[in-house]
Amino acid sequence: MSALIFLATISQITQPVALIPNSYQVAMQNVTAPITENLLSANPQQTLEQGIQLYRTEKFTEAAKLLQQAAGGFQAQADHLNQVLALNYLALAEQQIGELPQAQKAIADSLALLKIAAQRNSYDYLSILAQAWNTQGQIQLASGHSQEALTSWEQATAIYTKLGDDAGKIGSQLNQTQALQALGLYRRARITLIQVNELLEKQPTSPLKVAGLLNLGNTLRLMGDLTQKNTQGKAIEQLGSLQVLEKSLSLATQVYPQLIPEIQLSLGNTAQALSVGQNPEEKSQKLADALDYYTKAALAKSPLTRLQAKLNQMRLLMDQQKWQQVQGLLPEIQQQLDAVPANRKTIYARIHFAQSLTCFKQLTEPVMAGINANCPKNEIFADGSFSNVKNLETVQLTGANVEWKAIAQMIASAVDQAKILKDRRAEAYALGTLGNLYEQTHQWQEAQQLTQQALKLAEGIGAADIAYRWHWQLGRILKAQDNPRRNEQGAIAAYTKAVNILKLLRSDLVAINREVQFSFQEGVEPVYRELVSLLLQNSPYQEDSAANQQNLKTARDVIESLQLAELDNFFRTACLDAKPVQIDEIDPKAAVIYPIILRDRLEVIVSLPNKAQNQKQNLLLRSKPIPVSQTEVEKTIQELRAKLVTRSTREFLPISQKVYNWLIKDIEPQLQAHKVENLVFVLDGALRSVPMAALHDGKEYLIQKGYNIALTPGLHLLPTRSSSRDKPRTIAAGITEAIGNFEGLPSVEQEINSIKQQVPARVLLDSQFTKIALEKIIKSFNAPVVHLATHGQFASNAEDTFILTWKDSQIKDLTLVGDRVNVNELSSLLQTRETSQRNAIELLVLSACQTATGDKRAGLGIAGFALRSGARSTLATLWSVDDQGTAMIMGEFYKQFANTKETKAEALRRAQLLLLADPNYRHPFYWSPYVLVGNWL
Repeated sequence: MSALIFLATISQITQPVALIPNSYQVAMQNVTAPITENLLSANPQQTLEQGIQLYRTEKFTEAAKLLQQAAGGFQAQADHLNQVLALNYLALAEQQIGELPQAQKAIADSLALLKIAAQRNSYDYLSILAQAWNTQGQIQLASGHSQEALTSWEQATAIYTKLGDDAGKIGSQLNQTQALQALGLYRRARITLIQVNELLEKQPTSPLKVAGLLNLGNTLRLMGDLTQKNTQGKAIEQLGSLQVLEKSLSLATQVYPQLIPEIQLSLGNTAQALSVGQNPEEKSQKLADALDYYTKAALAKSPLTRLQAKLNQMRLLMDQQKWQQVQGLLPEIQQQLDAVPANRKTIYARIHFAQSLTCFKQLTEPVMAGINANCPKNEIFADGSFSNVKNLETVQLTGANVEWKAIAQMIASAVDQAKILKDRRAEAYALGTLGNLYEQTHQWQEAQQLTQQALKLAEGIGAADIAYRWHWQLGRILKAQDNPRRNEQGAIAAYTKAVNILKLLRSDLVAINREVQFSFQEGVEPVYRELVSLLLQNSPYQEDSAANQQNLKTARDVIESLQLAELDNFFRTACLDAKPVQIDEIDPKAAVIYPIILRDRLEVIVSLPNKAQNQKQNLLLRSKPIPVSQTEVEKTIQELRAKLVTRSTREFLPISQKVYNWLIKDIEPQLQAHKVENLVFVLDGALRSVPMAALHDGKEYLIQKGYNIALTPGLHLLPTRSSSRDKPRTIAAGITEAIGNFEGLPSVEQEINSIKQQVPARVLLDSQFTKIALEKIIKSFNAPVVHLATHGQFASNAEDTFILTWKDSQIKDLTLVGDRVNVNELSSLLQTRETSQRNAIELLVLSACQTATGDKRAGLGIAGFALRSGARSTLATLWSVDDQGTAMIMGEFYKQFANTKETKAEALRRAQLLLLADPNYRHPFYWSPYVLVGNWL
């Protein structure tokens, strides 16, 4: 097997693998004594071996001298292949000490020699040629030329495959994934890494296996696969980032200890990512784990790994507002930055340090600073005020803060280094970051010039994931109120370009390039909302002029695009097909209502059926905006939800009326004038967590006013209508018994019996209702309705959105009685049979689920279930409802749905009104949480 040399780096992922060809393996065990000038041999072969040993011990400068000497010795002997080998390692050593121009020359000389070498088809020649391509790819990646690096590594892989050298092939494939990630092609990288690791699983423990697992663990984190959800899964593709990295660490202690700090750094990053969305206790533990891993990684021999660990430590401490500890790290990081050689990774480290200093400065001197999307948890600045910067410790730090000029000089230095390296991507990132700094200090002309320079560079190299950020930044600069060159139309154009790029980037929005450190909520969602805000702020209320219609249509399309992007982020994949739909083509009696939560106000756009027969387009109207902040809207909705689920009180009524006035009151005359029967809501943010049926006008509920109510993530995602409405065959499955922490649902049996009375049904109850049994019955019984009466949860991510089934018999864990089936697994089950338009699932009912407590984005889970299931319509519950009440409402719903020509929305409304009329179930807790998502007809 080929000998291996690995490189420790600053990166969150390992550096590319350098492989020594089989015939040129170095007998390292023969070189044990320290190398001194007196021990140097005139024999170039021995000099090469000594140089490689120095390289392995990370004495790169001394190694470069010996490797240069060895190359000269082989040249004198006309030994071209060994000269090429020496030049390869010389190039690697020069790269490590930051001398990229010399590294580029060495590898170019190496490849040139190979063109004139004899025996071009020999095994030795091809082995060295493959290594030369590997080395060139590594230097190209370090220089910022990712596409060229990918091409070089593809060449290396092809040669190793021809030679039958599995280790070489695997190493070069691992290298390819580095380039793919640098290019933003995360899914392709993940597929390659899983294939490589499946091969490595069959091989003995080796440094190559350790590196492969490290690469895979980091890629899984970037894609949001943080931890294993199915504890029964053992295959590599079933593991999460945490498990893969822990496995890598365990193996590294045996065969590759020098990579341990790199793995600890990655484990820290994964632990920090796992803290997001956890309860306070779990979050605190995960952050403590992350800090512990960073502290250990900071002891690495590699100065680059030490630097990255310190930077990540600082970001984490800033997130926790531990300002004194942050301030203690600043001089140490600055000193380390000054000591490391220039390459792409150190350029990004410099930029990230400057961004962190900017955030730190904003928190201590927030007098004139503006929006900074790079700050962790940017909600500090979301409301445009800085009233929450109030603790004495923070104020006391102000005097010792870094000056804006010093931060600017740091970023300018990164720009200069990128220019010297001819790394246009790093230069574009650095220039844009410098533009953002000038944006913070309201130096608008400089900010605009730098941002436009960064944009030109980013677009010139096709770096869309960076370009959209600078279009967004340009839009913010051009719309700034105190900018003398304020240009609102220019700002709209810049924002529009940013949104258009985001649409094209759909497939990789889940893991924007690793150097750009922000979340979807911080770095993607605001682009859409700020564009809508710009489009609407000068749009007249209740006006139907052609210009205003176009403006409103654009705003509506942007909101629909945001809904799609949120769902892509929910699934961590761009799996949904969006097709524009004209509402009149679906339902001429429907109005579509778009509430839009903006930073400083609540907007409502309504799409109405056109009264004129010759008008094909819907009429779009804008309600008078409600001057309430996003924070106030979310607080109100949270309070309404809490009151609605408390059945002992009617304190919900004033809040329900307030939300009714926000969303419906201003447009109600238009709804009546256009004879609207169906209200279809495209809900935004926190509004997804409350039922629209429970809104109250002071006299009656919205559902009592004659409107059928449905939800949809957007008309672009609306399933088509079924042509058949015979009594639908139904698969009805449920659990009556208590399972683990989930209480029993004794009325489920009554619920299923009432369904059987109305429609032909196949039933799975309790122990019959396993994942395997459900899959079999869906495949064998062509039923358009699937009814699942079992516990479940809707959350803001796909992994935590699940239903509960009985444990399959082959699950050997005796502590488990139930089995959680997440939304992606359920999607696979429901689409087991061929889902053509003819036999697609018409209706999916989830009658005992609830949205996750404390998760303000949990409403996405319902839309996620609805869309991923492939069903045309989904009937679900927003909270865990009364067991007996559910049996009653489901019985009436199926009676209406199966025996009349009424739409699904009308059938649901009648069933809800039946429960509302019962004095025992009058409170909205009982009847309102049922929501219909998708096609309402």
